[in-house]
Amino acid sequence: MKKILTFIASLVLAGAAQAAPIGFEDVATGGDFASLSDLNPYAGLNWSSDWFAGDTSIDGYANGAHSGSNFAVNGFGDNLMSVSSASGFNFAGAWFATPAGVGEKAGWINISAYDAANHLIGSTGNFAIGDDYTWLSAGFSDVALLNITSDSGWYAMDDFTTAAAAATVPEPGTQLMLGIGLLALVAGRRRSSL
Repeated sequence: MKKILTFIASLVLAGAAQAAPIGFEDVATGGDFASLSDLNPYAGLNWSSDWFAGDTSIDGYANGAHSGSNFAVNGFGDNLMSVSSASGFNFAGAWFATPAGVGEKAGWINISAYDAANHLIGSTGNFAIGDDYTWLSAGFSDVALLNITSDSGWYAMDDFTTAAAAATVPEPGTQLMLGIGLLALVAGRRRSSL
């Protein structure tokens, strides 16, 4: 009985895939910028060629990280950056800020998501950013390509938050019902054997 209850509890607690922030902390930067595209697929995603990871010791980027000390930045101030995945991913959002100590800073960010057939899933619209980090919520599912555009200048991004594609994630309520049903079967079987 104890083994069955442990099994049921593990099914119920497994739950849906949790959002997983990518904080870029595992990228060796050593006080300089490191290309994320050289690490593709980094964190299971493909990063366009001008994505770089940096750390807060880089001159002008003391406010670059939302958490930890590393962050991603649009290299060369590029205003169209992308993140993609052949298997698709869910994108919850990310934190954005402009580096406090650099010249030209981005004034806004816009995130557009596309599915595997290159159909637009949705767009956040233009979202103003500044020296303090701001969360840009997206909530896009089954994304094959994510385009992040800005007006001009530099921005930093941190805690890029993803989850497994929706098609592969069971709903927590389904697992709870399965657990309750299995528990009822065990209880019924136990009563009938008495």
